[in-house]
Amino acid sequence: MNIKEIALKIEILNRQNLSKSAEITNYTQSALTAKVKKIESEIGKLVFKRTPQGLKITSVGIQYKNYLQLISQEYEEFLENIGAFQTNSKVDFGTSHTTLKIYGAHIANTLNMNDIQMDVDFAVDSSNAINQKVHNSELDCALISEPIKKYPDLTYDIVATETFEVISSKDHIINFDWETPITLLVLSIGCMYTRAVTEWLMNNQIPYKLKEIKSISSIQDFLQISNTIAVLNTKLIDLYNYTNIHYYKLSFNNVINTVFVYKMNDGEQNHIVQFKNVLKTIGL
Repeated sequence: MNIKEIALKIEILNRQNLSKSAEITNYTQSALTAKVKKIESEIGKLVFKRTPQGLKITSVGIQYKNYLQLISQEYEEFLENIGAFQTNSKVDFGTSHTTLKIYGAHIANTLNMNDIQMDVDFAVDSSNAINQKVHNSELDCALISEPIKKYPDLTYDIVATETFEVISSKDHIINFDWETPITLLVLSIGCMYTRAVTEWLMNNQIPYKLKEIKSISSIQDFLQISNTIAVLNTKLIDLYNYTNIHYYKLSFNNVINTVFVYKMNDGEQNHIVQFKNVLKTIGL
């Protein structure tokens, strides 16, 4: 039984927004679209209506979702009855949008391949928000860009050094000396990359509009519009095979650390040690 595939289908049907589901699941939007088409082909009915406002689940879709949820619930009850959950530890793990896209799949695959008995819940938010949630004990640990504020009760282990780039389409290269307002595309308004670029724009008195786009592929599409730039982690640009882009060398430091964050007193806890080992396994 592929319970993970069932969980993915439930996520798609519940959220009714493939772009947001892509963010949560670390699939591309096109991959989720293909899964919806496969579902509809298998059952011979539409599970979504396409409306001007977006996807809306059909009555058949609701029935199918309820059926999947029943299977999932019964499977979990079966595992509980045989004691399969007894060795699992529950871990609330936080990450930023960018970090999830780069490392999320690697972390999940390493946990599965090494049969590490942890039930991991992923929480996604800006680095600063995730940092505060670990401080407030809402999360056990996190992998984020180094935050502005550091709490004395938290440990910040530097695990990687990242760079970020300001880019546009080669067909629409920006002349920052012009007074034409530009549009800055970002994955997260609360991201450290966003802060660095917006500060540079303000210091240079360059008018701009900020637009948060949660989909990497959508950012690439929006870059086809004139007077539009984006700020992205260099690894994401490479991961998504961005082409026909122009890089801007602006006068600010584009290097930032990625840190593993946890309560200082939890450093020897089993789930923290296991997560550290996972990060080492994936080369962090």
